[in-house]
Amino acid sequence: SECNQLSSKISELELEKNEHELVLGTIKELEPSRKCFRMVGGVLVERNVGEVAPAVERNKKGIESVIESLSKQLHEKEKELADFVTKYKIRQVPAGAENRVMG
Repeated sequence: SECNQLSSKISELELEKNEHELVLGTIKELEPSRKCFRMVGGVLVERNVGEVAPAVERNKKGIESVIESLSKQLHEKEKELADFVTKYKIRQVPAGAENRVMG
């Protein structure tokens, strides 16, 4: 369902954001002229901390804005689903109950 896909993507992006925070926490204490490496489009390139830190911060902020947008979409979809369930009086069957014979 759409809700599951949105939740999955949000979780994936949260992990990516945490990786960016870890990198920023690691390199913030280093000298800006110190050499470091960054993966760009599948290619490892040599840069310095002064160049990489702002780029990683921008990427992290971009990820945060996408997470926020997806969270809003998820909330809207969940509300739509709840309204639909209420409108048509749909009951959810517990897992495993669909195989039982009603009598």
